[in-house]
Amino acid sequence: MQNKKKKFDAESSDYDYESAKKYGIKQDSTGHWQSRVPETGLLLKGAKHKTWKLTLEGEKKMGCKVIKKNGRYYSICPDDSLKKK
Repeated sequence: MQNKKKKFDAESSDYDYESAKKYGIKQDSTGHWQSRVPETGLLLKGAKHKTWKLTLEGEKKMGCKVIKKNGRYYSICPDDSLKKK
């Protein structure tokens, strides 16, 4: 039997550990994992995650706009246009 990985559901209460690890994101000393991939704006929490609301509030405070694209949520920030593509 082949072991298939479950695709991350952006509407779930899960956290996308696979994408976090792909971008070198690790938990901090308190055990917290960051919410956003800085290079892409990809949000790593599902919309039903217990701290999703805090993520949205934080992104808004930074002047970022959360959008949904291709089934995933992204936070687009004013300084993102300065990053290399």
